[in-house]
Amino acid sequence: MEELKRATNSFNSHFGANNTFHFITPQYDEDYLAFALNLQDFVANDKIEMYRARVSDHYNTILRSVSREVGLLMNHSAEIRSIISEVNRDFQERNFAGVIRSIELRAEESSDRMMLLLRQIRDFTEEHALTIGERNLFSGDDRDRVNEKVVEYLKRFMKQLQKEPARTELTLSDTFRLQFRIQENDNNTGWVERINNVGSDGTDVLVKAMVNIMLINVFKTRASRKNGEFIIHCMMDEIGKLHPSNVSGILQFANVRNIYLINSSPMGYNADLYKYNYLLTKDGKSQTHIKRLMTINS
Repeated sequence: MEELKRATNSFNSHFGANNTFHFITPQYDEDYLAFALNLQDFVANDKIEMYRARVSDHYNTILRSVSREVGLLMNHSAEIRSIISEVNRDFQERNFAGVIRSIELRAEESSDRMMLLLRQIRDFTEEHALTIGERNLFSGDDRDRVNEKVVEYLKRFMKQLQKEPARTELTLSDTFRLQFRIQENDNNTGWVERINNVGSDGTDVLVKAMVNIMLINVFKTRASRKNGEFIIHCMMDEIGKLHPSNVSGILQFANVRNIYLINSSPMGYNADLYKYNYLLTKDGKSQTHIKRLMTINS
């Protein structure tokens, strides 16, 4: 019995408490005897092959599921590039003369670590689709190496998930990096991922507003093809940071696209640039009152 216990404990030291084979940790003599009989049955009936097939099939299912979902997400890349192309063309066709000489957008491959790993998994799965999993008529000589690679990828995937415990989903924006290149007079930003330090604060606000207007116009144009032309009203914040000439320019930039801007400011200025001017006040009950000050007839 002592020899049996020694051999069993030595064997069990290779397995964790929640091991795949459900090997228990014996405590009493009868537990050791039951363990030995169970292990004898396990070996005699080659149950390890059954577990191997089950685990292989499970890994295969996980890998193919991940590959499929990532593939569906990546299928939007063509549409993203189409939108970017429309935005770039829109600026070239209808820019207003001002300090912003050029605005270009482009989509680059994502640098997100999770996304890079998932793309590798998708490419690997597509390349070895007939080899992964159980042996079949199409299995190659490298089947064992491929299945080992499957396990390696899933381990890497698990570790990456553990590094980002707060991350619960993968979004479309994770699949690419949107970059901008802005030319303001003689200043060229080069390709950057953030619209900052293009010029003054007012210039940064102007560029961001122009990019948003062009993005809105792309979707508005697509909707117009189905439902006819229409007008969109949009709020624009921080209008006070713009130079007066750029206020006029951004209004024209939006209006020619049938996008009307609603701008707010604590200071009233350039009132003649807007068709309607309103004064908003609050009374003692915090209720807002709107009073039209002026209407410009075009």
